[in-house]
Amino acid sequence: MNVWILLFGLLSPLFAADSPAQNASLNADGFGFGPQTVLAAQNAAGETENKTEDKFIRSFESLAGVSLYSSEEELVERKGEPLEVVPDPWQNSLEYRYADMSAGVSDGVVVYVHVSPQQARNYGLQLNTVKIDPVHDTLQETLGSPDFVAEDGDVYMRGSTALKIYRSQETGEWDGIDLFDDYSS
Repeated sequence: MNVWILLFGLLSPLFAADSPAQNASLNADGFGFGPQTVLAAQNAAGETENKTEDKFIRSFESLAGVSLYSSEEELVERKGEPLEVVPDPWQNSLEYRYADMSAGVSDGVVVYVHVSPQQARNYGLQLNTVKIDPVHDTLQETLGSPDFVAEDGDVYMRGSTALKIYRSQETGEWDGIDLFDDYSS
């Protein structure tokens, strides 16, 4: 008996439509699940997948609001006049020091961005537009596992761009974070 009730329920839309206009809303299988319904279900599934993917950073463009490879003019336009400009002792560049970060500029282009723990505590820390927190180690879901683990920190690679989180060898606490081009290191 239950089979008959189920069958009648499934087939009733076919017999309820008296005219071709009423029947037009039904698709070939007669159940009314047209392309719009299927697309809505696919879009809902895609939105769920994208929300999960949004946490993972697939490329490194900026740190503390400064884009790698931006021009010196763009840096000053974005951050204002630096507190000081000093020669970088490790590279043939100048370091533009701001309250919330420092940027290495070589040949008029930003080649690295550095943020200290104190700067991150005072001003927050954003990678691209995602807030990160190396202190509470929420990096696994946004960066994945490090590509390299060095004595002085963890290195994450995206193409030729690298992000290094420096850690104290004595305490393991983070000492700073750098965004740079792998070729400039």
